[in-house]
Amino acid sequence: MLDELKISVISGIKWLAFSKAIIQLFRWASTFWVIRLLDPKDYGVMAIAEIMAALLVSVNYLFIGNVIIRFKVVSKSIIDTLFTCCLFTGVMLFTLQFFSANYFAQFYTTPEAALVLQVIAITYLIECFNVKPMALLAKDLKFKQLAKIDLIVGLSMPIAVLICAYMGMGYWALAIGHIINAVMKTLIANIIYPTVMRLRYRFKRTLPLLKFGFKNTLTSLIAQFNNSLDFIIGGYYFNPSQIGLYQVGLQIAFIPLRKISPELRRISFPTFSKVKQDKKMVANYYLKSTRLISFVVFPVFWGLSAISEVMISTILGDKWSSVSEIIMLLCLFLPFKLLTEMTNSMLNALGEAGFLLINSIFSLVIFSTSIFMFLDYGVIGLCYSWGVTIFCSYLYSAYKASNVLALKLIDIFKEFYKSLIGCFILFVFVFQINTLLALDGIALLLIQVISGMFTYVCFSLLFQKPILTEFKNLR
Repeated sequence: MLDELKISVISGIKWLAFSKAIIQLFRWASTFWVIRLLDPKDYGVMAIAEIMAALLVSVNYLFIGNVIIRFKVVSKSIIDTLFTCCLFTGVMLFTLQFFSANYFAQFYTTPEAALVLQVIAITYLIECFNVKPMALLAKDLKFKQLAKIDLIVGLSMPIAVLICAYMGMGYWALAIGHIINAVMKTLIANIIYPTVMRLRYRFKRTLPLLKFGFKNTLTSLIAQFNNSLDFIIGGYYFNPSQIGLYQVGLQIAFIPLRKISPELRRISFPTFSKVKQDKKMVANYYLKSTRLISFVVFPVFWGLSAISEVMISTILGDKWSSVSEIIMLLCLFLPFKLLTEMTNSMLNALGEAGFLLINSIFSLVIFSTSIFMFLDYGVIGLCYSWGVTIFCSYLYSAYKASNVLALKLIDIFKEFYKSLIGCFILFVFVFQINTLLALDGIALLLIQVISGMFTYVCFSLLFQKPILTEFKNLR
């Protein structure tokens, strides 16, 4: 069983990595292209609209999907009842967003956001019909099929946004992207894994399972509220153009995380769920995951931080120049956010859903407090708040993981400290290239990227050969 699980997980990682590599390259290109076509105010309007939409968008999957994944035996009648709950929740979310859109837009003095919210509310109804097939694919560790879905959706959405942006549709190009994403995911998921959608009402038998899903949902809502708090508060104090600049900086900084994080959760939660009875094995998987993930994500984020100034001036132009400082600050802390999410997936698989809720509340308190502390620094103050919150949340999650798995906290830190040192050297070296070379534009950007990669590879060959061997031996 363990060999089959290992083969399934490794195969899934390879397929997801392949699909994500293609999507990543395409989305990076299309994202930057769209940003050049749109103005800061367009992104500001969409950022205000997404305050409400982001709070509600993941509710159904966590409420229903994680229940299907976590529990080993779930009867067809219970799955049908879960779908019924899913559909009911979707209708409620649609109604809530549609009829509150005008009041929400008035509060933020952004009238354009009202109609956008009403239009994209349809995605709640569409998404109801992909929860069941997506959850069953994850439960059966069908990562190859999930990768195919992501590949098709990941290519179709940016194409639609780019076409709409070229047609001069402004912020509507971004709104249409939301709808295309929901439609394509639902369509492809049901083609690859067709399931029968029945309405059943076995609520008495389903209620114990829904308690787990409710904790996940409440945790997600608090976490998403926490993640949106910068826009909830900042949207009131800053104008749409300022928020648009911050939104673009946040979007670019979060690109690697938003591509890696869902797949990491998709693989880690079912995998840890399969071996949750053996704490020693969970501990070994967790430490290895921390080690391998850190080796990859720290250079990605810290490298992006180091090249941000040259990258923004070269690719986006002068109107977006202030975005580079936002990217630089955020990317220094985002690897810890990814490690937190992986840790939380492990804890969730072990039944520690209550801790995830506590940690979300803890992060909410830290974030809200720090936002008001740094508000005088403008939108850069929002970046400082992110940094403080991300690091504190990771420390709390790692401390909990060490207790649950009978580890020492220092054992977890030992898994990534060398990667952190290597990335510090990478950052300093790449950042100093600006002052050493009399170049600019694409030539300087390419030299920075190549130099950063060369520096980190050399450091790894000297000090991290065991990790390189681990990657080589993955089967």
